[in-house]
Amino acid sequence: MLEQEHEHSSPWALIPLVVFISIFLGAGIITKDFTFMPLNVAAIIGVVVALMMNRRETFMSKVEVFARQAGHANIVLMMFIFLLAGAFSKTTEAMGGVTSIVNLGLSFIPQNFLIVGLFIICMFISISMGTSVGTVAAIAPVGFGISEATEIPAAFAMATVVGGAMFGDNLSMISDTTIAAVRTQKTQMSDKFKVNFRIVVPGAIVTIFVLWWLSHGYDVTQTKTYDFEWVKVVPYLLVLILAVIGINVVLVLLGGILLSSLIGLIDGSFNLGGLLKAASEGVLGMQ
Repeated sequence: MLEQEHEHSSPWALIPLVVFISIFLGAGIITKDFTFMPLNVAAIIGVVVALMMNRRETFMSKVEVFARQAGHANIVLMMFIFLLAGAFSKTTEAMGGVTSIVNLGLSFIPQNFLIVGLFIICMFISISMGTSVGTVAAIAPVGFGISEATEIPAAFAMATVVGGAMFGDNLSMISDTTIAAVRTQKTQMSDKFKVNFRIVVPGAIVTIFVLWWLSHGYDVTQTKTYDFEWVKVVPYLLVLILAVIGINVVLVLLGGILLSSLIGLIDGSFNLGGLLKAASEGVLGMQ
């Protein structure tokens, strides 16, 4: 028995642990600041390294092994995706993605449809991020700002933000609860999406009409111009498209985090320290 276990053991299995310790301690020694590399980010990097090893196994099978060995497979996977969604949400927000999407929408939406546009923007961001909580946290200041610049009541704007966020989260293919529901009920993601789509779209159409009807009496005239960058919208589109075509959600979120990180570092939205801080705050915000 011991010989059999010895045959299956390999020093290469220690690489994720070595990576975790090296980047955490190494970053602290180099910068002389052991808070520079957040512990949770270092741990996630170690997990990602482990998932990228052993090419003989598929990525999905390695994710299954990781989740099963860490506890209940469905719960652990749901929590891991939840943490990655938080990191993606905060990283793209720090990169300026949320601001660009909001400003893009507000630039093209007619002013008399401003509150309807806010609802649609929240729907898109929530579907792309897979978290209604993250969407509300990111867009709530925008909704409040719109209410201050117009006659739209703050409560009305906030209700619109929450409603749009809940709609998108219900349809998102990278939502942790969506994935847990599909796995526990042993159904296909596409089937779940189709059923949810039929349920929520009629309600969304009615909501859009009601929002327009309730808001058309307010003065929504604005002279403010909204600046946006198309490239900062790309991470959301990438995540949404990859999720729709059926790419593993862990890979989708990792790809979104990597792309938003590169965009932010290249255009100077944040430095390495700012990137690590944003990712860490995103993970902590989901705990």
